[in-house]
Amino acid sequence: MSQKALRLHYYLNRLLLSKKKKNERCKMAEKHTGFALAKMLMDYDVEYIFGIPGGQTLPLYDAGYSKGENLKHVMMRDERSAGHAACVYSRVSGKVGVCDATVGPGATNLPSALGEALNSSTPMLAIVGEHPVNWINKIEFGRASQGIDQISMLKAVTKKVVYVPTQESLPELVKTAFLEATSGRPGPVALVIPADVFRQEGSPASLEQYVNPVYSHYPVHRTVPDPRDIEHAAELLREAKNPVMLVGGGALISGAIDQVRQLAELLTMPVTTTFTGKGVLSDDHPLSLGVVGLFANAVCAEKALRTADLVFIVGSKSSQSSSFLWTVPSPSQKVIHLDIDPYEVGRIFRTDVGLVGDAKLGLEAILKSLKGGGEIHPNQARLEEVRSLKNEWEKTLAERFTWNDAPIKPHLIMAALNRVLGPGDLLVCDAGFASAWGAMYYCQREAGRRCIFPRGLAGLGFSAAAGIGAQLAAPERRVATLAGDGAFTYVMAELAVQAQLNLPIINIVLNNAAYGWVKWAEKEWYQGSFSASDLQSINFVKVAEGLGCIGIRVEEPDQIEGALVKALSLHKPVVLDIITDAASTPN
Repeated sequence: MSQKALRLHYYLNRLLLSKKKKNERCKMAEKHTGFALAKMLMDYDVEYIFGIPGGQTLPLYDAGYSKGENLKHVMMRDERSAGHAACVYSRVSGKVGVCDATVGPGATNLPSALGEALNSSTPMLAIVGEHPVNWINKIEFGRASQGIDQISMLKAVTKKVVYVPTQESLPELVKTAFLEATSGRPGPVALVIPADVFRQEGSPASLEQYVNPVYSHYPVHRTVPDPRDIEHAAELLREAKNPVMLVGGGALISGAIDQVRQLAELLTMPVTTTFTGKGVLSDDHPLSLGVVGLFANAVCAEKALRTADLVFIVGSKSSQSSSFLWTVPSPSQKVIHLDIDPYEVGRIFRTDVGLVGDAKLGLEAILKSLKGGGEIHPNQARLEEVRSLKNEWEKTLAERFTWNDAPIKPHLIMAALNRVLGPGDLLVCDAGFASAWGAMYYCQREAGRRCIFPRGLAGLGFSAAAGIGAQLAAPERRVATLAGDGAFTYVMAELAVQAQLNLPIINIVLNNAAYGWVKWAEKEWYQGSFSASDLQSINFVKVAEGLGCIGIRVEEPDQIEGALVKALSLHKPVVLDIITDAASTPN
């Protein structure tokens, strides 16, 4: 055999041996806890995990990458953003959103997103790394690098924290986590896994017996309110002269869209919504009066609520905004409150009838009771009254949509969005005035969850990451995000993720070089005696380009619609840097 042939034979043997060792290593690797967790996640219909790797959570990545397209990891640039992406993925898909974070600084970045999910009743699973079990005495004060009492911290912003002490306990505790996240009032659950448990070789037995696919979606268990309470509620609704429905996010979680519309039409009862309830009835429905709230208030909706003789609250926790600092309903108004959470019904307001149960089934039961009690005729006088209220508000909107001077008034941006976006498209708003602009001025022409707001915790830095979750949950829909420049700077690093995934998200930045809400408060509360709200002007076009996206700058009102149309036609992540008026407010 020649020298050349010997070398070739040697290298071929080395290659075969390398492949053999690699296969053996993969077989061994598939025996560690990370693979068992990955398999259970897939069995619970998890497709995406949003997060950032760390040493303690690498077994999950080892397993996840071996699963290829069946379990995809989305590498975010901040754990808070990972949580926001998972939260909105859940809201749009109806499944449990999943994120991950490593021990210490990874975990301490999660609370903002978990608090948003907790307060908005969104089911999430946060997989959190932890130091080895027997390091318990060393984690305080960073004796172990990055050590902190993260479990106590996570308890404040989750529905439940599930600690996994052994590999054998993993299957039962994963099932517990999914059950807890989706049952009753949904919410986020933290699954905390110590590093040694994560890396442990072997696999728990009988994984399948701990997988119940019913807990992969929500709502899970639907309950019907007490029949006697249903009859009492139907009686009050039948007797009411001008009832109004105030609908919150719980109705959308329940999927009670048809039931809200049917009840409204049967009783000629106008519908107002909270931020998170927007879309339960399309905005162009004759009985839809829009969103109520302190900073996003359709005047016609407030008038209807304050003059109603009965307020029917559905799937809402009666927050300060939608109740105008808890002044509506007033003591003179009758109140019916329907909610899945028994601790919410009657908590804030005196309630004539409390209905504990699923919004969809509860409304169906009321409809059946009303229809069984005799024919109900449309109330033409009431319909005319609602039409008059709505027309008055629409005239106000039309007037504001004509403010055609520079710097650009955000009203014009919303008018352009109304013309350019389609009924099935999604609008994701950041916190602050961006949420108010979207809630008040965006006309949602199709019922369903089409507008998404961070109203759980109302924290800045939501939209760019949330847009990623929305787009992956609904790839067939177009997604636009709306944020002030202050909020956008919190998370503009996530543009790199949009670019890496080539997601066709349109990021609209209201660039007024200020924290708009704070600027308003300085003027209203302190007569403008100081200014802590001004920001450095940023060229977001250059930021977008530097992070791999397309940037378009808009400085004149007549450029807005053309820029939006162009952005949507590119099918790539785009930042619209729109120079806006810092003095404009939604109300």
